[in-house]
Amino acid sequence: MSKKYKNQPNGLTLMASDLPPAVRVFWETAPEAFRIPAILASIACYCALGTRLRAKYVYDIELHALLVQLIVIGEPGSGKSFTRPIVKQLMRQLKLKDFEQKRIEQAYMELKKTASKTKQLPDEPLTAIRNLQTITRAKLVKRADMFIRKYGEPLAFFFFNEELATMTESNKRAFADLNTMDRLAYDLGAEFGSDSLSDASYNADVDIIYCSLFCGTQNALNEYINKRAIEGGNCTRKIVTRIDEEILGEDAPRFRPQTPEEQNIVEEMVNRLMEETYNEEDLLQPIHEVPVEWLEPSVKRWCQEQRMLVLKTGSRAHNCFYKRSSVSAWRMAVLLYHLWGEKENARSKVIRFYRFMAQYILDGLLSQWGTRYDDMHRIDAETDTPKKRVTLYDQTPDEFTYDQLKELCMKLGLAPGRSFLAKWKKAKLISQPDPNVKRYIKTCKN
Repeated sequence: MSKKYKNQPNGLTLMASDLPPAVRVFWETAPEAFRIPAILASIACYCALGTRLRAKYVYDIELHALLVQLIVIGEPGSGKSFTRPIVKQLMRQLKLKDFEQKRIEQAYMELKKTASKTKQLPDEPLTAIRNLQTITRAKLVKRADMFIRKYGEPLAFFFFNEELATMTESNKRAFADLNTMDRLAYDLGAEFGSDSLSDASYNADVDIIYCSLFCGTQNALNEYINKRAIEGGNCTRKIVTRIDEEILGEDAPRFRPQTPEEQNIVEEMVNRLMEETYNEEDLLQPIHEVPVEWLEPSVKRWCQEQRMLVLKTGSRAHNCFYKRSSVSAWRMAVLLYHLWGEKENARSKVIRFYRFMAQYILDGLLSQWGTRYDDMHRIDAETDTPKKRVTLYDQTPDEFTYDQLKELCMKLGLAPGRSFLAKWKKAKLISQPDPNVKRYIKTCKN
């Protein structure tokens, strides 16, 4: 059995030993084509369970909650249902807690139905239900407000739906603000306000945050992330993983059953994250800030590598997508460091995971939406996906004049070359021997 996964075409490698035992279980029990989707599904669940974890991202001032939004794409019958047992195992304790809360709600509703009109009812119980499948806007706002009224702080929902089409159908009926909520739910502190005259609505300004795991086909994804969602940046918050690229003619996937020891490893981690969230009195535990200053140089280095590529390509999609690809990969890396027990000897493994996953997420976003995003901004509309194209910088001769660059930009449908010259000079990608002559020499040869 192979113990590593190579991310083509960048040559970055992820090994089973890079993963903490509670995540490695899902790698080692999955067939090779499902390993990355399997660990991503488990990480999405762990992030939702670790709702009291916080960390400081190098480019932000405020603390981040570990929120991720995962989409598993595959053809009908390709095996997308592999997510169900993972979610069932990891979210079992939280679902039992939700079940108790729902019974309290049901008892109150029965009391309302049977009570006489003259009898004063007790106050509505404050419940905290965190597992969702599909829900209306008013109900989601109410559930999020319940967290604040009960605990004084927001908690992360876990959104799981095996059929992404269900979300788009719900959007058409009663979830008109789904795209807005999707954007706001990615960041802690981004409040959603609801103010309606309808008696059926629930009005509040709430901080709605959630981790999500949706499965669907390519057509369902196109409906879910439509043109408006691409322009609004919803797509940049997603992690897209595919399971249908190498299944043609293959036998149905077979996952190895977990051993009792592996089940204990997972159960112990779930217990630990639940205990870090709730105390014995069902009150919230204090926020825990994960110390990850040591990860900052790696984040800066990867982002700088992407900025250099952006300068060469002029791709707005790449410029937009790499930033949140880094954030999503960093959040998962922070979680893994916490699952490792925040031990110093695990840092090199976490760094390797961050670099691999940042590139994996970015490649997925560019492959899925890169060309459409660039087309919307009228940049290089006739090229293939951005990750495959030859960059403007690479097509420029080693020595060139401004007129040559301008002509090449016009040919490729890009903006005039003056903006590229300024950026390339600032990045020291070109030199100008004589300031009075518009002749330039590339310092980074092809």
